[in-house]
Amino acid sequence: MTPESGTDGATGRLLAADSFRVRGAVRGGEAGAHVDAAVRGFARHLERFAQTAHAAWLDASPEANPAEVRGRVSAFLDSARSRLARSGDGFPRFELWEPGPSDSIREPRLALAIRKLPQLQLTIALRSCPSGPLPRARRKGPNIASYAALRHELGAEPLLLDRDGRVLEGATTSLIWWNRETHRGAVSALPDRVPSVTEALIREAAELEPRVATLNELLHHEVWAVNALHGIRPVSHLDGARCAPHDQERLAHFREMLDRRWEPITDPRARR
Repeated sequence: MTPESGTDGATGRLLAADSFRVRGAVRGGEAGAHVDAAVRGFARHLERFAQTAHAAWLDASPEANPAEVRGRVSAFLDSARSRLARSGDGFPRFELWEPGPSDSIREPRLALAIRKLPQLQLTIALRSCPSGPLPRARRKGPNIASYAALRHELGAEPLLLDRDGRVLEGATTSLIWWNRETHRGAVSALPDRVPSVTEALIREAAELEPRVATLNELLHHEVWAVNALHGIRPVSHLDGARCAPHDQERLAHFREMLDRRWEPITDPRARR
Protein backbone atom coordinates (compact mmCIF):
# COMPACT_ATOMS: atom_id res chain seq x y z
CA MET A 1 0.00 0.00 0.00
CA THR A 2 1.26 3.48 -0.84
CA PRO A 3 2.15 5.44 2.31
CA GLU A 4 -0.37 8.12 3.21
CA SER A 5 0.47 11.69 4.15
CA GLY A 6 0.04 12.61 7.79
CA THR A 7 -1.09 15.94 9.21
CA ASP A 8 2.51 17.05 9.71
CA GLY A 9 3.58 15.96 6.22
CA ALA A 10 5.34 12.78 7.30
CA THR A 11 4.49 9.52 5.58
CA GLY A 12 3.17 6.41 7.22
CA ARG A 13 0.11 4.22 7.60
CA LEU A 14 -3.09 5.39 9.25
CA LEU A 15 -3.72 3.03 12.15
CA ALA A 16 -6.83 4.63 13.67
CA ALA A 17 -9.05 7.61 12.99
CA ASP A 18 -12.29 9.24 14.04
CA SER A 19 -13.97 12.09 12.18
CA PHE A 20 -17.09 14.09 12.97
CA ARG A 21 -18.90 17.29 12.10
CA VAL A 22 -18.31 20.30 14.32
CA ARG A 23 -21.03 22.92 14.45
CA GLY A 24 -19.74 26.28 15.66
CA ALA A 25 -21.88 29.22 16.73
CA VAL A 26 -20.28 32.59 17.56
CA ARG A 27 -21.64 34.47 20.59
CA GLY A 28 -20.89 38.04 21.64
CA GLY A 29 -19.46 41.02 19.80
CA GLU A 30 -16.18 41.26 17.94
CA ALA A 31 -14.17 42.14 21.04
CA GLY A 32 -15.60 39.36 23.20
CA ALA A 33 -16.63 36.86 20.55
CA HIS A 34 -16.87 33.29 21.78
CA VAL A 35 -17.36 30.11 19.77
CA ASP A 36 -19.76 27.46 21.07
CA ALA A 37 -18.62 24.32 19.25
CA ALA A 38 -20.68 21.13 19.39
CA VAL A 39 -20.61 17.59 17.99
CA ARG A 40 -23.42 15.04 17.79
CA GLY A 41 -22.64 12.23 20.23
CA PHE A 42 -19.23 13.72 21.02
CA ALA A 43 -18.61 11.52 24.09
CA ARG A 44 -19.09 8.43 21.91
CA HIS A 45 -16.55 9.68 19.37
CA LEU A 46 -14.01 10.30 22.13
CA GLU A 47 -14.59 6.82 23.55
CA ARG A 48 -14.44 5.09 20.17
CA PHE A 49 -11.16 6.74 19.20
CA ALA A 50 -9.61 6.15 22.63
CA GLN A 51 -10.37 2.42 22.41
CA THR A 52 -9.35 2.09 18.76
CA ALA A 53 -6.12 4.08 19.11
CA HIS A 54 -5.10 2.16 22.24
CA ALA A 55 -5.59 -1.22 20.54
CA ALA A 56 -3.93 -0.08 17.30
CA TRP A 57 -0.92 1.38 19.15
CA LEU A 58 -0.31 -1.86 21.02
CA ASP A 59 -0.68 -3.87 17.81
CA ALA A 60 1.97 -1.69 16.15
CA SER A 61 4.24 -1.56 19.23
CA PRO A 62 3.65 -4.70 21.34
CA GLU A 63 6.46 -3.69 23.68
CA ALA A 64 4.66 -0.47 24.70
CA ASN A 65 3.27 -0.10 28.21
CA PRO A 66 -0.56 -0.26 27.95
CA ALA A 67 -1.12 2.18 30.84
CA GLU A 68 1.32 4.68 29.34
CA VAL A 69 -0.33 4.42 25.94
CA ARG A 70 -3.75 4.97 27.51
CA GLY A 71 -2.44 8.06 29.31
CA ARG A 72 -0.92 9.50 26.14
CA VAL A 73 -4.12 8.99 24.17
CA SER A 74 -6.11 10.63 26.98
CA ALA A 75 -3.72 13.62 27.11
CA PHE A 76 -3.94 13.98 23.33
CA LEU A 77 -7.73 14.03 23.43
CA ASP A 78 -7.69 16.71 26.15
CA SER A 79 -5.39 18.85 24.01
CA ALA A 80 -7.53 18.23 20.93
CA ARG A 81 -10.70 19.20 22.79
CA SER A 82 -9.08 22.49 23.77
CA ARG A 83 -8.42 23.27 20.11
CA LEU A 84 -11.82 22.08 18.93
CA ALA A 85 -13.64 24.11 21.59
CA ARG A 86 -12.38 27.26 19.86
CA SER A 87 -13.07 26.03 16.33
CA GLY A 88 -15.97 26.86 14.07
CA ASP A 89 -17.78 24.70 11.54
CA GLY A 90 -15.54 21.89 10.32
CA PHE A 91 -14.91 18.19 9.79
CA PRO A 92 -11.86 17.40 11.96
CA ARG A 93 -10.26 14.00 12.40
CA PHE A 94 -8.41 12.35 15.26
CA GLU A 95 -5.55 10.29 13.83
CA LEU A 96 -2.99 7.69 14.91
CA TRP A 97 -0.16 7.13 12.41
CA GLU A 98 2.40 4.38 12.17
CA PRO A 99 5.87 5.87 11.66
CA GLY A 100 6.95 6.01 8.02
CA PRO A 101 10.43 5.69 6.49
CA SER A 102 11.10 9.44 6.81
CA ASP A 103 10.00 9.71 10.47
CA SER A 104 12.71 10.18 13.08
CA ILE A 105 10.51 8.98 15.96
CA ARG A 106 9.90 5.24 15.71
CA GLU A 107 6.59 5.01 17.52
CA PRO A 108 2.95 5.73 16.58
CA ARG A 109 2.06 9.40 16.29
CA LEU A 110 -1.19 11.11 17.36
CA ALA A 111 -2.50 14.06 15.35
CA LEU A 112 -5.55 16.28 14.98
CA ALA A 113 -6.44 17.18 11.39
CA ILE A 114 -8.46 20.41 11.20
CA ARG A 115 -10.46 20.19 7.98
CA LYS A 116 -13.06 22.39 6.36
CA LEU A 117 -16.69 21.33 6.40
CA PRO A 118 -17.56 19.69 3.05
CA GLN A 119 -20.83 20.45 1.32
CA LEU A 120 -23.59 18.56 3.09
CA GLN A 121 -25.86 16.28 1.06
CA LEU A 122 -29.46 15.21 1.58
CA THR A 123 -29.43 11.96 -0.46
CA ILE A 124 -26.85 9.44 -1.65
CA ALA A 125 -26.40 6.76 -4.34
CA LEU A 126 -24.62 3.47 -3.59
CA ARG A 127 -22.76 1.08 -5.86
CA SER A 128 -22.07 -2.46 -4.66
CA CYS A 129 -18.59 -3.84 -4.21
CA PRO A 130 -18.66 -7.59 -3.41
CA SER A 131 -15.01 -7.89 -2.42
CA GLY A 132 -15.42 -9.08 1.14
CA PRO A 133 -14.23 -7.22 4.25
CA LEU A 134 -10.72 -5.78 4.23
CA PRO A 135 -8.28 -6.46 7.09
CA ARG A 136 -9.12 -4.54 10.26
CA ALA A 137 -12.64 -3.99 8.93
CA ARG A 138 -13.96 -3.29 12.44
CA ARG A 139 -11.42 -0.51 13.04
CA LYS A 140 -11.97 2.99 11.65
CA GLY A 141 -8.78 4.24 10.00
CA PRO A 142 -6.71 1.53 8.29
CA ASN A 143 -9.00 1.21 5.27
CA ILE A 144 -9.84 4.88 4.69
CA ALA A 145 -7.39 5.28 1.79
CA SER A 146 -8.55 2.04 0.14
CA TYR A 147 -12.20 3.04 0.47
CA ALA A 148 -11.47 6.51 -0.94
CA ALA A 149 -9.79 4.95 -3.98
CA LEU A 150 -12.73 2.61 -4.41
CA ARG A 151 -15.17 5.52 -4.17
CA HIS A 152 -13.22 7.35 -6.89
CA GLU A 153 -13.21 4.24 -9.09
CA LEU A 154 -16.95 3.61 -8.73
CA GLY A 155 -18.03 7.24 -8.83
CA ALA A 156 -20.36 6.62 -5.89
CA GLU A 157 -20.37 5.55 -2.26
CA PRO A 158 -19.25 1.90 -2.22
CA LEU A 159 -21.72 -0.55 -0.69
CA LEU A 160 -19.49 -3.16 0.91
CA LEU A 161 -20.63 -6.77 0.69
CA ASP A 162 -19.09 -9.89 2.15
CA ARG A 163 -17.96 -12.77 -0.07
CA ASP A 164 -21.47 -14.24 0.03
CA GLY A 165 -23.03 -11.02 -1.23
CA ARG A 166 -24.45 -9.98 2.13
CA VAL A 167 -24.60 -6.30 3.12
CA LEU A 168 -21.92 -5.00 5.49
CA GLU A 169 -21.88 -1.18 5.35
CA GLY A 170 -21.09 1.76 3.11
CA ALA A 171 -17.47 2.87 2.81
CA THR A 172 -18.20 5.93 4.97
CA THR A 173 -21.69 5.08 6.19
CA SER A 174 -23.74 2.65 8.20
CA LEU A 175 -26.96 1.39 6.62
CA ILE A 176 -30.43 1.31 8.14
CA TRP A 177 -33.36 -0.09 6.21
CA TRP A 178 -37.07 0.01 6.95
CA ASN A 179 -39.76 -2.52 6.13
CA ARG A 180 -42.44 -0.49 4.36
CA GLU A 181 -45.27 -2.71 5.66
CA THR A 182 -44.28 -3.26 9.30
CA HIS A 183 -42.27 -0.02 9.61
CA ARG A 184 -39.60 -1.88 11.56
CA GLY A 185 -35.99 -0.88 11.03
CA ALA A 186 -32.94 -3.11 10.61
CA VAL A 187 -29.15 -2.89 10.56
CA SER A 188 -26.53 -5.36 9.38
CA ALA A 189 -25.97 -8.20 11.81
CA LEU A 190 -22.56 -8.99 10.31
CA PRO A 191 -19.60 -8.13 12.57
CA ASP A 192 -16.99 -7.05 10.00
CA ARG A 193 -17.90 -3.36 10.00
CA VAL A 194 -17.04 -0.18 11.90
CA PRO A 195 -19.23 0.48 14.97
CA SER A 196 -21.14 3.61 13.90
CA VAL A 197 -21.74 6.43 16.39
CA THR A 198 -24.66 7.82 14.36
CA GLU A 199 -26.24 4.39 14.07
CA ALA A 200 -25.91 3.97 17.84
CA LEU A 201 -27.67 7.29 18.45
CA ILE A 202 -30.56 6.25 16.21
CA ARG A 203 -30.73 2.83 17.86
CA GLU A 204 -31.34 4.54 21.19
CA ALA A 205 -34.55 6.02 19.75
CA ALA A 206 -35.71 3.08 17.61
CA GLU A 207 -35.74 -0.71 17.81
CA LEU A 208 -33.43 -1.65 14.95
CA GLU A 209 -33.24 -5.39 14.43
CA PRO A 210 -29.84 -6.87 13.49
CA ARG A 211 -30.46 -8.70 10.22
CA VAL A 212 -28.63 -10.23 7.27
CA ALA A 213 -29.66 -8.82 3.89
CA THR A 214 -28.58 -9.01 0.27
CA LEU A 215 -28.46 -6.21 -2.26
CA ASN A 216 -31.70 -7.40 -3.91
CA GLU A 217 -33.49 -7.38 -0.57
CA LEU A 218 -32.45 -3.79 0.08
CA LEU A 219 -34.09 -2.67 -3.15
CA HIS A 220 -37.50 -3.48 -1.65
CA HIS A 221 -36.94 -1.37 1.45
CA GLU A 222 -36.47 2.26 2.37
CA VAL A 223 -32.70 2.58 2.95
CA TRP A 224 -30.78 5.22 4.88
CA ALA A 225 -27.02 5.80 4.86
CA VAL A 226 -25.98 7.46 8.12
CA ASN A 227 -22.74 8.99 9.35
CA ALA A 228 -21.36 11.73 11.56
CA LEU A 229 -20.92 14.25 8.74
CA HIS A 230 -24.25 14.19 6.90
CA GLY A 231 -26.47 12.63 9.54
CA ILE A 232 -29.22 10.70 7.72
CA ARG A 233 -29.29 10.48 3.93
CA PRO A 234 -31.96 8.43 2.16
CA VAL A 235 -30.42 6.18 -0.49
CA SER A 236 -31.82 7.21 -3.89
CA HIS A 237 -30.23 4.48 -6.04
CA LEU A 238 -28.53 1.11 -5.61
CA ASP A 239 -26.36 0.11 -8.58
CA GLY A 240 -28.35 2.55 -10.70
CA ALA A 241 -31.75 1.13 -9.71
CA ARG A 242 -34.13 3.51 -7.97
CA CYS A 243 -34.75 2.64 -4.33
CA ALA A 244 -38.11 2.56 -2.58
CA PRO A 245 -39.35 6.05 -1.62
CA HIS A 246 -38.65 7.23 1.89
CA ASP A 247 -41.19 8.09 4.54
CA GLN A 248 -40.95 11.86 4.96
CA GLU A 249 -42.50 11.87 8.42
CA ARG A 250 -40.14 9.19 9.75
CA LEU A 251 -37.13 10.91 8.18
CA ALA A 252 -38.06 14.27 9.72
CA HIS A 253 -38.59 12.63 13.12
CA PHE A 254 -35.15 11.01 13.26
CA ARG A 255 -33.34 14.02 11.82
CA GLU A 256 -34.93 16.08 14.58
CA MET A 257 -33.85 13.45 17.11
CA LEU A 258 -30.25 13.69 15.91
CA ASP A 259 -30.42 17.48 16.20
CA ARG A 260 -31.10 17.00 19.90
CA ARG A 261 -27.84 15.06 20.29
CA TRP A 262 -25.43 17.95 19.76
CA GLU A 263 -23.01 17.98 22.71
CA PRO A 264 -20.85 21.02 23.54
CA ILE A 265 -17.09 20.60 23.24
CA THR A 266 -15.91 21.61 26.67
CA ASP A 267 -12.31 22.78 27.09
CA PRO A 268 -10.71 20.54 29.78
CA ARG A 269 -8.44 23.43 30.82
CA ALA A 270 -11.47 25.50 31.85
CA ARG A 271 -12.09 23.11 34.78
CA ARG A 272 -8.59 23.44 36.22
